[in-house]
Amino acid sequence: MAWKAKRKKGNPKAATPSYREEGVKAARPDTRPALIALLLVILLIGSALYFTSMVEESPVVKYGVTAKLLTNNHNTEPGYDTDFVLIVENTGSITDTFDINVKSNDGGFTITIEEGYESIILARNKMKPIIINVKTSASSTGLLYANLSVRSQGDISQKAEVRLDVNTDHTFGNLSSVVNSVSVHYTGILARNAQLFDSSMKYIWDNYENRKSGVTDDNRHTDTLSAENIGCDSPSTHEDCDGARGMIPGFDAKMVGMYEGQSLAVRIPAKDAYGETGTSDLTGEDLIFEIVIVSID
Repeated sequence: MAWKAKRKKGNPKAATPSYREEGVKAARPDTRPALIALLLVILLIGSALYFTSMVEESPVVKYGVTAKLLTNNHNTEPGYDTDFVLIVENTGSITDTFDINVKSNDGGFTITIEEGYESIILARNKMKPIIINVKTSASSTGLLYANLSVRSQGDISQKAEVRLDVNTDHTFGNLSSVVNSVSVHYTGILARNAQLFDSSMKYIWDNYENRKSGVTDDNRHTDTLSAENIGCDSPSTHEDCDGARGMIPGFDAKMVGMYEGQSLAVRIPAKDAYGETGTSDLTGEDLIFEIVIVSID
């Protein structure tokens, strides 16, 4: 009898489901988290590039200031006063505020910065004039001086200094009064930006570069200005006036009560200058004049 070898039965293989079997869905991996992560990476990279480019393109902020005097080396009698016109310029790259202070006062003066202009706001590359009054003491003698400081609020390390020089070995002449005729030297600048529009002072004409458009050597005044009937309105209420003043109201009023040889300044609003409306190229402009009385007739 022939023996047949029996095949040993092994463990049956686990059935592997077919993806093709009807009714069975393929088990695909979820790719959404990866896509979200990729988008976040792209956004982060884009934001970094954007802000980097913004930083690179943003201009560097700079602060700076210069200051100068319209005129200096004024004569004054002891116990009397004189005015300086300080011109401040913002040389920085942005609008800034500047503080004007007395740094030193070796002359023992009483120094008054024009009210409302102790701190000024200036856009970049703009100028502004400020009147500085200096009153000497009755005991003043010789050549005296004081120093002003103009400091940036944006960067306090940025400052400018100017020195005011005063000769107190001087005696004033006569005092002007209503109805007098006077001869004066003067310089006129725009109050909003310190542009020169007229001057009989040769030094100013030759050296002052910030001129109003159209102001050239062809229209300069080389002689003193003659003004008659100062202080006389039209019609006049003063008994001694036999004619009306010939100068703009603010200029005319300043000349009354000045001494021969004295230098004073005045800020004139448009209404007391060339008017708030009209056809003059100075219409609507506030003005600053520095005036020196040369003689009184």
